[in-house]
Amino acid sequence: MTFKNNKIFLDSETVAEQLRSTRQSYGYKLEKAAKDLGINLKYLDALERGDFLSLPSGVYGKNFLREYALYLRLDPNPLVKLFEQEMVGAKEKAQQELFSKQVVKASYFWTVPKIVKNLLILVMVVLCLWYLGYRLKKIVAPPELEIFTPKENLITKERSIEVKGRAEAESQVVINAEAVLLDRAGSFQKTVELKSGINTIIIKAQKKFGPTKSITRQILAE
Repeated sequence: MTFKNNKIFLDSETVAEQLRSTRQSYGYKLEKAAKDLGINLKYLDALERGDFLSLPSGVYGKNFLREYALYLRLDPNPLVKLFEQEMVGAKEKAQQELFSKQVVKASYFWTVPKIVKNLLILVMVVLCLWYLGYRLKKIVAPPELEIFTPKENLITKERSIEVKGRAEAESQVVINAEAVLLDRAGSFQKTVELKSGINTIIIKAQKKFGPTKSITRQILAE
């Protein structure tokens, strides 16, 4: 067969560049070449893009190249040799990219524990801050204080009355300026003498560094 194409190719031109430039010099559309040759358009497109890994495996890719080269009146032998060289380079590049992706995935795998570790540290910091805030609030907030007896605005004929209640543990309780003792549960009890008329009973509870909680009862002794 005589190859009439007089186009001069540079040594640096790839198979794809030679095929594409020759076709364009004839003014052929890629679709027309595919139809004339009976080769799937995507394979001719892969040849012209240098995407040889998208070609069928085995001898099919080379056969497509030979047929396309003959169609363009090019000598297929040097093109096939160059194709084989470029195919080796394409496979090596693909292997390198695959290796790089695996390295990235492995690196990501090893960073996951770091993320979990950082999340755990963050959770621990938040819990510590919450606990410190809770403890600080317990220190600076008024202590709990509850009076069981006497009830508010009580009227009685008795000359004494029992003041019973419960306060927060570790707090100091005074009734009308007199200290009272708390049991382990924080309960307390004290007898208060009454005089005729209105009696005011003031119960105060205070923690060491906190404000005072105060409750007042007024008792009418007839």
